[in-house]
Amino acid sequence: MRIKPKYLTITEELNALDYLEKAYLFIQETESNLLAWKWVVLSLHSALYGFAICACKGTNPKNVTYKTKKGIEKLISFDDALKHCQDPKRMKMTIKSNHLVLTYKQKEAINYLKKVLRNNFEHYTPKGWSIELHGMPEIAMNVLDVIRFLVIETGNYMHLSQNQIKKIKSIVYQSKRILSNSRLYKECIIANRV
Repeated sequence: MRIKPKYLTITEELNALDYLEKAYLFIQETESNLLAWKWVVLSLHSALYGFAICACKGTNPKNVTYKTKKGIEKLISFDDALKHCQDPKRMKMTIKSNHLVLTYKQKEAINYLKKVLRNNFEHYTPKGWSIELHGMPEIAMNVLDVIRFLVIETGNYMHLSQNQIKKIKSIVYQSKRILSNSRLYKECIIANRV
């Protein structure tokens, strides 16, 4: 019997959307499973990176790649993708284009997410590591706001259907609702008022 080939077709937009969907799934688990925070961090980082690539790529993949000395084409780094998204000259692709302007809290959240959390999870060295979690909901909400901006407000070409854009808006909204209603976030708010 001959089987019919079955293919997984993926684009940079669908890849980023998949990471965002996974972040949402793990955000839903954080109240009952503290280890879910690891997967929130990894998924949010990848979603942010993916959507930053999509936003600054426009219609030209060469906007987000470079050639090594050996002639191998590589993707720009996470940091470079975010820098490109913040550069008004690079982001001006249409009359509706907007560049990313990060708030202080968003910069801090992205920096902590990448350098402290994601890098240590991704390249875990033998150790015991305790992470204080009360700031995690706010970090995640700040990153979600940046993702929403990159997808919805940059005004640059992204190969996403209207249903996918609605889905992204909904995921960001629902994720932020869960996070802002979480016990960790509420305890953090109360502690900061005292």
